Parts: sequence; C-alpha cells; structure tokens
Amino acid sequence: MLTAFLSNKEPTFKLTLDKKNTASYSIFIFCGCLSALVSMEQGFSLLYTFHISLLILTMYYVSTIDNKKSVLFIIYALLITHTSLILICLLNIMFTLSEQQPLNPYIIYSGFINIRFFNQVQVFVLPFLVLLLKFKSIQRVVFTILFLNLLLIFIGQARGALLSFLAFSIFALALKTTLKKQVLIGLACFVLSCITFYALDSLNKGGAEILRTSTSGRIDLWFNTISSLSLKHLFIGNGPGVFEMSLGSSAPFSHPHNSLIEILNEWGLIALISILAVVCTTFKKAITHLKCHKKDIITESLFYSFAIGITYSLFSGVHVMPVSQTLLFIMWGLLLGRINKKNNQSLTINKYLKALIAILFIFAWCLYLQKAINIYNNIDPDKGYIYGPRFWSVGQRF
Repeated sequence: MLTAFLSNKEPTFKLTLDKKNTASYSIFIFCGCLSALVSMEQGFSLLYTFHISLLILTMYYVSTIDNKKSVLFIIYALLITHTSLILICLLNIMFTLSEQQPLNPYIIYSGFINIRFFNQVQVFVLPFLVLLLKFKSIQRVVFTILFLNLLLIFIGQARGALLSFLAFSIFALALKTTLKKQVLIGLACFVLSCITFYALDSLNKGGAEILRTSTSGRIDLWFNTISSLSLKHLFIGNGPGVFEMSLGSSAPFSHPHNSLIEILNEWGLIALISILAVVCTTFKKAITHLKCHKKDIITESLFYSFAIGITYSLFSGVHVMPVSQTLLFIMWGLLLGRINKKNNQSLTINKYLKALIAILFIFAWCLYLQKAINIYNNIDPDKGYIYGPRFWSVGQRF
C-alpha cells in the first residue's frame, strides 16, 4: 500500500469509500485508542488497535482494485492454495479409514493446532466454489472439491460454519440472482456430504456427533460478558484485544466468539454503532448493485464470501484469527471496489503531506514490529503456550 502511495506521481488519489464511511472508520479507531488508554494493558491494546488500523488501510488499498483480471487472480490463488490443503486432508481421511480408526479431526486437519483456523478460511472459499459450478467444463471437479470441503466441516463439527453456509444459501436464493441453480446444487452437495459423514463415522464409531446439544460454553460466555457491561461501555470499552474470561475450571477464553459482543466489550457502544453502520451500508449497496447487474457473478460471489464471513463471526473468531481476519478485510475491499466503481472520491495530497504521512506510517510500523518481536521473545516456553488468536503474542500478554 505504501509503495503504491509513494509511486503515484499524481497529487490526486481515488478512493472507493465515501466521506460518511471514512468518518465511521475514524470514530471506530478513535474509540479503540481511548479504550486502550484506559485499559489495564495499554501497550498490548494500542498495538492491537494499530493492527486493526492496518487491516482497514489494507481494505482501502484493495478497494482500488477494480480490474476484473486482478480480482479473479486473487480468487483463483485463494482457491488453488486452499484446494491443496483439502487434498492433503483427503489423504488423511483415506489413511484413517484404511487403519480402521475413527474420524479424528485433529489428525485429518493435519498441521492445525486449532481446527477452527481451517474452518474459518473454508467459509470464505465456499461461495467461490458455488460460483465455479456455473462452468460446465469443470463442474464435476468443483462439485468434488465443494463436497470435500463440506465433509471436512462435518468431521470438524463446525456447526457455526454449517449454519453460515445454510444462511448464505437461503439468502442467495432470496435474492433470485443468476447463481440460483448453482446454490441448489451446493445444497444437494451439503446433504450428500452429511450422509457420507454419518456413513463413514458408522464404520469406526468415534463418538463424534455433529448435532450435539452442548454450546461449548458460548452462550454462558455471551451472557456473562453482557452482564459484566457497565455505563462506561456506552462510550468506551475495556480495551481492544484484552478480553479474558474463564467459565468454571476451564482455560480462559481470549475472545467471546461473537464479533458484536466483543466489539461492545472491548471498543464500546459508539465503536460498535460506527462499524455496524459501515457494514450495513456495504450490504445495502451490494444488494442494490446485484439487482441492477444480475449477471455480475464476480461481485455476487465476493458479496457472499464477505457475508458468510460476517455471519460466521457471530459464532467463531473469524474477526480475530490472523488469516481469516485478513481475508475478511480483503473480501470487503474487493467488494467495495466492485460496487463503488461509479462513486469514486478524489483526494488531493501535495508532496509535503505525502512525505509526512509516509514517515509517520513507517515509524509506526517499525515501532509495531519491534514491540511485537520483543513480546514474542519474552514468552517463556516452560510455562506452556496458550494457542489464542493474538498471533504475535501466542496467547500470552505482558
């Protein structure tokens, strides 16, 4: 982003975000800074706030990519990379069955300490696979990959991901766009993967039930978090990134597994209203665009990818895990670039202001990197690692 910013010789920059959205983002970050300053862990919280600021800037930059080939390149790169992981998981399923062992997600999801990291990336890929079902020449291959994705979600018992896929499918059918047939095929694939999961699980029963009645402590966590709110949360929160709560003797949760509750607790009500206003505006513009451009399947798939990520964030840590949160902002930026083509805002910056912005940005980034490395080096391996979502603290804070 900085390279593109400095290499632009023209004093005018085109932005795909209007002034209202920019003001909302500014209010959101400002509330985060205030919350960080009054938190018990100012350094960590300020770093986390700056991290979110970098993601928003990334979204700004990605929103300038309105070229169809560039957008498709990003989508295909994501699909190819993710499919390679799916094929590795397929081998693990085959080895597990040949050894007559139960379907253990921690073995099948090889290399992932927390299997939800894998599921949170999967949800962004599913709408693009539904999009590719439209091309008959590769329809069988895409159907197989979609089937394997859904089967792995069943094996991992990611009920939130399954619910998000169903919500996306119902929403897509309600919009009555050109992907209606492909969405129905996707739902058929969903049923087939469910039947296959139960069939494979019955061969070597491992006690895995996708329809288990427990909530993994999420509902208790949500109610406890909401009940702990005070009047100060109308304006500021406890500090971005510092959430921690234990239920009984269990290990502490490092986030409440709900994006709305987390923002309200850590950033405050004003910040929550600001970010919700921007998300709702994006949804409204995207739906209006799709109704006017019913054959724009690229924008439609980007919208569904963003929407399914937002939906899953209500049940899981999509918004805090490193890879999934980056994908969320990238999809958001790509979507804004597509729906705001005719509403670009021009911003004039002279060379002196450009130099000042670049210096401040580089200084802040270097400080951020130095502090992150320092925190990581101070972690004591003898105390064990808590595999939390704060990627540069490995779940530990100072």
